[in-house]
Amino acid sequence: MKIRWKRMRATVIGIATLGMMLGTTHAQDKEVGTAPSVAAATDLPPWLRRGLPGPGHAMLAPLAGIWRVQMGVYATLGRSADAPPITSDDFVTRREWVAGGRYLEDTTEGTLEKSRYWRRGWLGYDNMAARYEWVTIDEANAGMMRYVSRTGSGPQTSIDLFGTFVDQGVAGEAFVGKTVPMRTAIRIEGQDRHVIELYFTPPGRKEALATRAIYTRTAP
Repeated sequence: MKIRWKRMRATVIGIATLGMMLGTTHAQDKEVGTAPSVAAATDLPPWLRRGLPGPGHAMLAPLAGIWRVQMGVYATLGRSADAPPITSDDFVTRREWVAGGRYLEDTTEGTLEKSRYWRRGWLGYDNMAARYEWVTIDEANAGMMRYVSRTGSGPQTSIDLFGTFVDQGVAGEAFVGKTVPMRTAIRIEGQDRHVIELYFTPPGRKEALATRAIYTRTAP
């Protein structure tokens, strides 16, 4: 019983210590908005260090901040690929690091043809799979949109992420209930400008541009 109690006590102390370390790291991250410090990282066990922000996350740093967005809507929202685009300059995107600098939380709001637009997403880098991952929710779709870049593609500033979704009609009524491949292309041109495009490839059709968003920085 004494041996078992000592082991249990050691385990509890270890968990408590880890919790305190993570709490301190999170508080530091919240203050400075960056990844955990090297000093804090060396105190963590190997399995936890492998999940710390690294070069893949650093490539995304220029995307943080507040942005004015020039939005163009093409072959989506039930519109055909040959329809003239709908454009709007009334979009604002706010991005900040969350979860200790592991994910960029993106909140985009605006109006499109007098209708409210809202979307939130999380962009991160999987250190072990060496790929980027992007998940979004919005006020038009009942399902989450999930994208990943190629496994092993590594850190980069020109990122292509791929996914599929079961269409509710945003790609057109002909594709309701069908699986539609999609691709998000992120092109980081510098600290103050980047472009994000979304493409759909409906069954039996060529890949078509769905949206194009041009981001210009307005604040850090």
